[in-house]
Amino acid sequence: MENNEILLFKEKAVKQNRVWVRISNVCNNNCIFCLDSYSHNGTFVEEKLIKKQIKDGFKSGYENRVIISGGEASINPFFSEYIGYAKEIGYDRVQTITNGVMFGNQEFVKKVIDAGLEEITFSFHGHNETLHDYLVATPGAFKKSLSGLIHIKKNFPKIIINIDIVVNKINVVFLPDIIKFFLKLGVYEFDILQIIPFGRAFFPQNKKRLFYNIKENIAYLRETWKLSRISGMYMWTNRFPAEAFEGYEDLIQDPKKIKSEVMGEGREVFDIFISSKGKQKPQCFGDTCEYCFQKDYCHNFLKYKGIKNIKDKKSDNRLVFIKSKNFVSDIYKEFGENKENFITFLKQEKEKGNILINIPKCLFGSGMYQTYDDMDGNYTLEDYTEKYITNLYRKKSLSCKDCKYNNECEGIHINFIRAYGFSILKAIK
Repeated sequence: MENNEILLFKEKAVKQNRVWVRISNVCNNNCIFCLDSYSHNGTFVEEKLIKKQIKDGFKSGYENRVIISGGEASINPFFSEYIGYAKEIGYDRVQTITNGVMFGNQEFVKKVIDAGLEEITFSFHGHNETLHDYLVATPGAFKKSLSGLIHIKKNFPKIIINIDIVVNKINVVFLPDIIKFFLKLGVYEFDILQIIPFGRAFFPQNKKRLFYNIKENIAYLRETWKLSRISGMYMWTNRFPAEAFEGYEDLIQDPKKIKSEVMGEGREVFDIFISSKGKQKPQCFGDTCEYCFQKDYCHNFLKYKGIKNIKDKKSDNRLVFIKSKNFVSDIYKEFGENKENFITFLKQEKEKGNILINIPKCLFGSGMYQTYDDMDGNYTLEDYTEKYITNLYRKKSLSCKDCKYNNECEGIHINFIRAYGFSILKAIK
């Protein structure tokens, strides 16, 4: 598929009603990078609460998908019953994310598939038992999980199987090999997740051995991104900085997913951060920021709070505010389906005598950008998050460092980069 076709396909997935339901607070692996370790208290979520979440999450008129997770969801003794309940409610797709150990049991596999399980995301972090078992700190895990995957591929060909991989310092050099290993087994969908500084990953004994420099390992990442061009391949990425995808911009995570990051379990913390205008920072603020993909979300809020760049926006009718759209398909409709169309549009606007706001000088813009206060922000979590996603989330190309305007330029909104690529930005020397 062409890049814009890939983006439009992914857009359909984002538009689904996706309901995440945790049914377990316990796991049968001990991943050294586990994001969720703080919640592992050895219990299962109450049946009443689980069924309420499944029922309340369903939306009539939408394509509905429920993702049953944990901890490790498959070790909940009522796992198959919850799958069946979701199908009774009317969900179009029931999916689980699993370490796969339980799926090494063929009777278990038949039971959950008969109940209505249609998609299984296996978490594999290596292409052999030495690498995988070390990262999950569970001897024998690789063989059990792999046997389950192979059994399902052979005996239940209609079941959708995909792989998620947490990328870290130990396995990043093997990432292309991991993808190729599972391609040979007939798996063509992958979710590549960047390690983040929470949970066990940021324990002192794990931090140095797990966190890596993306620039130093960019060759392995680009070799991996190149595999996304294989016919029939579907590759998703999560929590990577956008700069890691220069040349493969369609792989940049949809910015709307930021909502689930700040409005999920950590909602209260971010609520206070925004409403206090940054006076009360999240507990994670500090050492973790260097490794967090949402650094700009927090730091730009602090940097620009109370600042207005566009002071004469009401009196000067030459000002044209170029704003992103919620979906790339809407960008293509308004600005054109390729970067040449987009650049022509901007050039023509400037030739009319207009002053383009939110656009860099290399693209005929003024180099002036709206801040949150320019957009009449009311300092609520919902408002800031929405405005950040739709207008304030901007990025620059790596080549921008050579531009004479680099220090004052904020680049361009991430969705324009996803739609047209980093190559639309040219350093002015």
